[in-house]
Amino acid sequence: MALIAQRLVARLYQLSHISSGFLYVALLARWLIIVPLAGTRFLPGGIHEFLCGLLVYSSVVELLWLVKFRGVVGAVLTRKFLKDVNFLYFVMVMHYYDDYEHVPVLKNVSYSSFIVGLACTQAWSHWRSLFKRPVGGRRSSVEKIDTYLMMPLLYLSEMYLLLLHVQDPGFHSFPLLDKVNKVVLVIFLPVALSVYRYQF
Repeated sequence: MALIAQRLVARLYQLSHISSGFLYVALLARWLIIVPLAGTRFLPGGIHEFLCGLLVYSSVVELLWLVKFRGVVGAVLTRKFLKDVNFLYFVMVMHYYDDYEHVPVLKNVSYSSFIVGLACTQAWSHWRSLFKRPVGGRRSSVEKIDTYLMMPLLYLSEMYLLLLHVQDPGFHSFPLLDKVNKVVLVIFLPVALSVYRYQF
């Protein structure tokens, strides 16, 4: 019975990473279709709900696996926990509910940069979670692109989107969230750099 339970857990773990990885590839494909046809002006209307739903799904599932395998304290001390909480915070701040089609922040080119960086880094991250990389092995071309191009693109575009949001918060914001956003903006770059250095 215990063996069956272990196999079930292993299959569910694989399924969650495969589904998240494919959904991030689908996010990139959707962006590749919408931008040439409609441009960045109409991009939020065609992709924003899917983006927010995907961020919530992949982050919550990954947090549940972290807690299961590492416990609450062990999960909190990981970089994945920080990443997932960051994505959930991004959804809370940038969701805009029913008004996302008209928000100037989401029509900025940094929104497209964020989507490309997010889709590429997370698809690769979920793929790597299924397979162990050999210790001390050479970095592949995909790993180099992920580390030197996509991760900086993701971090910088997210920071710029938060900066734009602080300057133009919209009517869905409230005073406490405005203060939190300013604190996050101050600590974002140092935290991102400290996390990024672990890639080397």
